[in-house]
Amino acid sequence: MPPLRCVKSKRSPADVTAGVLRAVAAAAILAASTLPARGEPRTSGCVGVRADVTADAAGDVAIACDGARDAWTFLRPLVAEPLPRLQIDLVHRLPPNLRADAIGCYAHETRRISVLTSRDFLARERWFGISPTRALYRSIVAHEVAHALVGCVLGERRLPSAAHEYVAYVTMFATMDDATREQVLAAMPAQGVDSVSKFNDITYAFDPMGFGVEACRHWRDQPEGLGYLRRIVAGELIPELLLN
Repeated sequence: MPPLRCVKSKRSPADVTAGVLRAVAAAAILAASTLPARGEPRTSGCVGVRADVTADAAGDVAIACDGARDAWTFLRPLVAEPLPRLQIDLVHRLPPNLRADAIGCYAHETRRISVLTSRDFLARERWFGISPTRALYRSIVAHEVAHALVGCVLGERRLPSAAHEYVAYVTMFATMDDATREQVLAAMPAQGVDSVSKFNDITYAFDPMGFGVEACRHWRDQPEGLGYLRRIVAGELIPELLLN
């Protein structure tokens, strides 16, 4: 292949300016095309899982359904049929009583899941130590759906928040693609948590993301696999933290 050579332009300054403006416009169109188009919120049913998604971007519906299926497929052995239908709302603002870094939440009373839209999530600088991606966004939905599925198992029985979060984070990381999971684990150094007794509502409240990656690492060392999660949901391993 012959070497590339720079050729002096013979265009006028006006032509150059017009060309620059056209290039800038084209770049803006290309950038916009990578973001989900927004419109009026619409509700769509997911295939393969009893969940409906309400969103103003069609691309968000597909990825939310993927996340819901991920969680349902992973936790299915723990959840009795029939599964109540879940509602997933992709919103631009979460309830004001949540942490500033929250991406989603689940309301047990109504079985409604709220998650920020992918546009709002991707606008954040970092999440779990890495740049936000659609793979991470899909895992957020899986996390919140895991909360909902655990809620279905519990019925009226209560479970400590730390137990809920342990199962939801394990689900999130277990269903995440390998490359993304390893990126997150590399970005969040191990804290040496070697006992389930160290997973409680206080350690979760102080460092939710650290709690999440340590739950992933801890669970991977358990030979029981899903059986270990079944024991957590049964209330055997993470008791309620009582403070006098």
